[in-house]
Amino acid sequence: MALCPSAGGGGRRSEGHRLRGPACSLPAFPPTPPPDRGQRSSMEAEDLQEELSCSICLDYFEDPVSIECGHNFCRDCLRRGLAQGCNQFPCPECRRPSTPSALRPNWALARLAQKARRRREGPASRGLCDRHGEPLRLFCEDDQRLMCMVCRESQEHQAHTMAPMDEAFQSYRGKLLEAQCHLTAKLEKAIGLQDLEMKNTAEWKEKMKNQRLRLSAEFAKLRLFLTEEEQLFLQRLSQEEEETKKKQREKTLRLSQMVSALKQLISEVKEKSQSPELELLQNPKDVLTRCENQDVNYSLEVLHVKTVCQLPMVKELLKRFQGEHTSGGLELPRHLSSQRRNNGRSLERKEKTGHELTGG
Repeated sequence: MALCPSAGGGGRRSEGHRLRGPACSLPAFPPTPPPDRGQRSSMEAEDLQEELSCSICLDYFEDPVSIECGHNFCRDCLRRGLAQGCNQFPCPECRRPSTPSALRPNWALARLAQKARRRREGPASRGLCDRHGEPLRLFCEDDQRLMCMVCRESQEHQAHTMAPMDEAFQSYRGKLLEAQCHLTAKLEKAIGLQDLEMKNTAEWKEKMKNQRLRLSAEFAKLRLFLTEEEQLFLQRLSQEEEETKKKQREKTLRLSQMVSALKQLISEVKEKSQSPELELLQNPKDVLTRCENQDVNYSLEVLHVKTVCQLPMVKELLKRFQGEHTSGGLELPRHLSSQRRNNGRSLERKEKTGHELTGG
């Protein structure tokens, strides 16, 4: 794997190189002594740290990814700099354009950066056992925790599986790194699916826009065709409304009469019940008989709208519309044509009656 050279690395590599060519009149300087071993080691460490550091966050790489130009960056550093929904972005170093879908994980660089980070942090302290005060040197697989040598000899842990702390550390670190690799691969797959889904959504929006335009155009044509049928249905609905209003007025009048009769009878019963003995006992059965005979004989009927636009009729109209726009026109079925003629005559009679009443 070729690591991406940093922008400032070229200056260091050119130091100490002598200019070649014909002799010149520049004053001669004494040769620079070569760096000793400590200086070389320090310079190499600095170069390595620079190669393993992200140029955005200036820290060791964390989940590094390579873009199309070959430069490497932390995945989160790139994401924080990307605008929502952008399809292209310039490389932070060379400004060459790249796409989010072209991000590729750099596993080798991730391992090197992790080793450098651990070396910088230094060896972790083993710690002491909180029960015995002895150094923690063993790892119990059963209890999943560190233990000292005294803990191992106790009755509680005699049957447990023990491993040296260093071996357990290496084993579980390898498993965690492997799990991280698997999760990163799944993340890459999810990101790829996310990009595809975004593209799919954009294409769907364009299809929806075109379909909306087509529907508007088609229904504009269909609306012209259905205007007459709409007026006929509205005429039938108005006739039904007038008939229903008339029936409801009759029912309302009947209920008003019933309510008045009941109020009158209640008043008589109340007056009779408060009368003295001589008046109350004068034919009280007559009042009671009238109470028994006074019944609320009324059946409440739920009102429904009878004039509806039936689906078969609409289908026939649409067939006719389609025929007129393809083969030059098709006739409506006989029962629909007859209904249209009858509705048309009824509408003409009503308009004629209206003109006569207004003196037109």
